[in-house]
Amino acid sequence: MQKELKNLRKQIDKIDKKLHKQLLKREKVVTKIGEIKKQRKLPIHNPQREKEVLSKIENKYVKKIFKEIIEISRRVQG
Repeated sequence: MQKELKNLRKQIDKIDKKLHKQLLKREKVVTKIGEIKKQRKLPIHNPQREKEVLSKIENKYVKKIFKEIIEISRRVQG
């Protein structure tokens, strides 16, 4: 039982490492988008785009995580 738990936790660690790397990449892109929006005097918040992104996610827990990611992305852009 302990070995199985240890192996599962190793899997989680690998997934977390990949998630972390991808979130850092996302932040760089979000920052660039924010710069473009400021140059073009566009609003930071785009409810239509947010709805589009969230509509692709079926799992309610994953959707909740993405809502938080989107909220943080708006703060990064602002």
